[in-house]
Amino acid sequence: MPEPVGRGVDDVVSELSDWSTSAGLRADASALRAVISHDRSVAWQPADDLLFDLVKALGVARIGRTLPWAFPIERRPFALITDPIGMPTRARSREAYRRAEEEDGEVPEPTQPWETTTIALEEELWASLYHPSVDMPALVRRVAEVQAACGAASEDGAGRAATDPDRLFETLFAGLVDGTLQPDDPEDSGRQWADERATG
Repeated sequence: MPEPVGRGVDDVVSELSDWSTSAGLRADASALRAVISHDRSVAWQPADDLLFDLVKALGVARIGRTLPWAFPIERRPFALITDPIGMPTRARSREAYRRAEEEDGEVPEPTQPWETTTIALEEELWASLYHPSVDMPALVRRVAEVQAACGAASEDGAGRAATDPDRLFETLFAGLVDGTLQPDDPEDSGRQWADERATG
């Protein structure tokens, strides 16, 4: 597979300027050029700063504070789904492995139901994040069901009983409500950092 060919700064600036105009904004071409051609070897700058510089260069006059989340998506039990090494990542890895087996002429194991369910749940969690009316207990129940299904699929035949999704839900939801499952992280730096850069 050939390596992607880089695009020239002028092409990128032109495309972003056109996008800005179509959005009813007025881009600053020189500021765009400075952000896009940023030389990290000359002056180190956090990626967050570069992103906010890009937004401003596109002509966005005001950057608001972060919106409140409807539920703590980065805490357990939701982190079982949204964490970079959570169940959807495992499901995608298994699918990639199956494709490789097929290419090698082998017959792969069939896709497990929990794999497609966990990927769909991950998408739903992110799509629901800013909906204040979201049914959080229902989401926790679905996490418990997917986790139980994943656990049942990976039983090693040693006679262990499959996890009861109802009991798992009760444990996960109770721990989420009372804060014992995973306490709030006072160092939620990503959102704090974004709020410090808010301009209105």
